[in-house]
Amino acid sequence: MKDVELLINPAGFPDQFATDADKATMEYGLQVGQAIQYEWFRKGGGSCRYYSQLQSFNQLRRYARGEQSVAKYKNELAVDGDLSYLNLDWTPVPILPKFVDIVVNGMSNRLFHVKAYAQDALSSEHRNKYQKLVERDMLNKDIFADFQESFGINPFMTDVEELPENNEELELHMQLKYKPSIEIAEEEAINTVLEENHYQDIKKRIDYDMTVLGVGMAKHQFLPGSGVQVDYVDPANVVYSYTEDPHFKDCFYWGEVKTLPIAELIKIDPDLTREDMKKISQYSQTWYDSYNVNRFYENSLFFKDTATLIYFNYKTTKKFVYKKKY
Repeated sequence: MKDVELLINPAGFPDQFATDADKATMEYGLQVGQAIQYEWFRKGGGSCRYYSQLQSFNQLRRYARGEQSVAKYKNELAVDGDLSYLNLDWTPVPILPKFVDIVVNGMSNRLFHVKAYAQDALSSEHRNKYQKLVERDMLNKDIFADFQESFGINPFMTDVEELPENNEELELHMQLKYKPSIEIAEEEAINTVLEENHYQDIKKRIDYDMTVLGVGMAKHQFLPGSGVQVDYVDPANVVYSYTEDPHFKDCFYWGEVKTLPIAELIKIDPDLTREDMKKISQYSQTWYDSYNVNRFYENSLFFKDTATLIYFNYKTTKKFVYKKKY
């Protein structure tokens, strides 16, 4: 079955000055993926960058669960390496897990509300018209009240009880009371996407990662059969470019290494044939033998039915041309 050979050759990132047509090809994207693969999975000194990060995060998580190794404690208490005179319980006291739970629960209680604010020209025009109507009623409140009392006709365009008294109240009124339909629709759409993806459960996992690892991540996808999908991302499986920013703002590529059932590849590319799936399965088994990334799929029944993929985004330039017709 495993009749393919896995080779990770030195690869660099493609030319940034390539044309837009070249950047749109599969070959350009493949070269980016190969460069990311070489940067994170090349073996130097028996280890690679990906597994160094994986082991570091695993150690932090073991400390957060109170399951860290007690070897260093034994070395500190041993007398010339001899522990025969000590009769101690070496089970770690679960102090850190309690503090982790307190911090994570405190972060989870910081609920947020989605607030959309339309900034397009049409929405700004409607907003200005409404504000002028409120200003008109506010400035002519006494005159309009006398007119309504004398003739029985209501000239107010807004509710009299909600009319602001000054400019400060007018600004507050525009922020709290005015809500165009486009903003309401946008908020409902965002809330629906978050609810359908159970974002509250995802957020709890992200808060835990931020407390234990110092970083938490999620991603979204646009799938033809599933719509907008928000997924949790394990920081131990994330690959990214060199950064000097604590918030990762200067990264030019991001990626996630993920093992999934090979049948899920049809969702990503419906054009895959059976021969393509068989070839991917062969390469996946070779990759498992080389890097042992199938640590969650040790059962031989599913060994050939999984594949490890790299999802990645690469920042580059693209030229936009606008034509003006007279």
